[in-house]
Amino acid sequence: MKYKIDEYTDLFTLSVEATFTLIDFTALIVCFILGFIFAVFFWIFFIAIFIKLFVSHEFIFNTENYSVTQNIRWFNYLKIKRREFSFSEVQSVRFSNEESGTALQETLKMKEWFTIDLILKSNFSRIVKVPEDELEEADELFFVLKEYLGEYFKFETEILRVEKEKPESDETDF
Repeated sequence: MKYKIDEYTDLFTLSVEATFTLIDFTALIVCFILGFIFAVFFWIFFIAIFIKLFVSHEFIFNTENYSVTQNIRWFNYLKIKRREFSFSEVQSVRFSNEESGTALQETLKMKEWFTIDLILKSNFSRIVKVPEDELEEADELFFVLKEYLGEYFKFETEILRVEKEKPESDETDF
């Protein structure tokens, strides 16, 4: 995860990008090639991975008119306004691990994910979702947001205890 913060007098801009990994690149190439063979099915996956890799999410917090604008940027050139809402719609900014659970790797394994969300009155807006190895960056981002926007929003942390599977031993109890 990479983030960039720009602070002006009345504007606070947060840009967040996902981390580019070798698995993402491999999946992108495989889906692109299989898209020629199996047509539309793999092209859909190709587009989804392409969007994940080359899109950054931008949140502009305007403290003059108390509004939040969420934009999607492709390659930092094309900017699409996704939504705009007022500060009064935001109930809180939440840092949590509620997205954690089992994930299919070699087998089903416990995977811990951390998210920072804007909790709105009717739904939520995800700022970032990171795996456990990027927890320090997410934690740092949460405290930077709290420092800049703490007087406007309620900040809450909701970390659930995740039970990790115990490794099976080769010993048997008789």
